[in-house]
Amino acid sequence: MTTMIAAAERDGLAPEGLRSLRVAGPLTVATAPDLRRRLRDETAAGGAPLVLDLQAVTGLDASGVAALLEASRAGSRRGGHLTVRVNPVVIRALRSTGTLTAFNISNG
Repeated sequence: MTTMIAAAERDGLAPEGLRSLRVAGPLTVATAPDLRRRLRDETAAGGAPLVLDLQAVTGLDASGVAALLEASRAGSRRGGHLTVRVNPVVIRALRSTGTLTAFNISNG
């Protein structure tokens, strides 16, 4: 299964003025490089804060977590802000890796 990364856009999921990037499917060693590349582009662009919607993610391994951590750090270095919308799969993976507190989490 391929992870789908939707275009960053203003939509109904993100309040006015925020960019939203939706990810669906597994976020694993096979798909993390695509997300990493897209997040680098988004954080390099700066501008409006970014909401990363992971509610349709079906699996998250250490490579996926690393890509998320990299994006969070990159955004912070540039004075940006990354909010992560999660589901139980994502919460479980972040808890088990001890990285849950590294993110600004939104459940909805």
